[in-house]
Amino acid sequence: MIESLKVTVVVENTARMGVEGVLGKHGFCALIEAKNKDYTVKVLLDAGPSPDVLLNNLKALNLDLSGLDVIVVSHGHYDHTGGLLEVLKMVEKPIPVIIHPDGLKPKFSSKPKLRYIGNPFKESDIEAEGGILVKVKNPVTIIDGLTTTGEIERATPYERPKSFWTVEDGRYVEDLILDDQALAAKLTGKGLVVITGCAHSGIVNTILHSMKLTGSNRVHAVLGGFHLVDADDERLIQTVERLRELGVETLRPGHCTGSKAVNLLTNAFGGRCKPLNAGDVIEF
Repeated sequence: MIESLKVTVVVENTARMGVEGVLGKHGFCALIEAKNKDYTVKVLLDAGPSPDVLLNNLKALNLDLSGLDVIVVSHGHYDHTGGLLEVLKMVEKPIPVIIHPDGLKPKFSSKPKLRYIGNPFKESDIEAEGGILVKVKNPVTIIDGLTTTGEIERATPYERPKSFWTVEDGRYVEDLILDDQALAAKLTGKGLVVITGCAHSGIVNTILHSMKLTGSNRVHAVLGGFHLVDADDERLIQTVERLRELGVETLRPGHCTGSKAVNLLTNAFGGRCKPLNAGDVIEF
């Protein structure tokens, strides 16, 4: 069980007002510091879209990544991986980089036109900078009480990625983004905290999978990208209702959630829902 959890949002679409020097840019990166009764770990979830905004915000927030223990890649899109090589250069030691095998495949979007949205690097680039690739589909325990979700079970009928493509066996095929994963922390006395990159698997699916994985029936907080930016009204209504049923206590939507979804969530959850910004520091 995790006794304390601190999440510092390094990169987000928007910057927190009043935090000098922090920039907003489409993407996501968060530094997670977790402590159980025996150990403390520093985990970086994603690395933003580019080295420039990452380096700027790390400096503005006075963050040092030299003591980083693990890097987790939520999925293989550029807005979550663009700064990865720069992070590895800062760490200056061999470090595990946990990524689903599909996260290293070529990735494309068909909206509004065909464009490449995958990683801006090769596997060899990661290894050359000291990254130890942990290419797995199943969950990885980072510390007792903190785990990656691994590949997320798709249980809901209304949460499905659209307009994403990849290449498999010489064929251009639809990408279901099976590489999508999140972090799940089980906090003493509070319950489950889920930290997502984009939640391409669906935010409800991500929570349900995390609950099953950790054995937790209480969802204390969910933060990160919920990928509802292109969701239709029916999906939005179903999502809000399911989050209510699950009893989620705190919501911090950001990145790819979309303003319409954020407004609906704020109306439904009131003060328990607050949009995420670069420069936010959330402690549990």
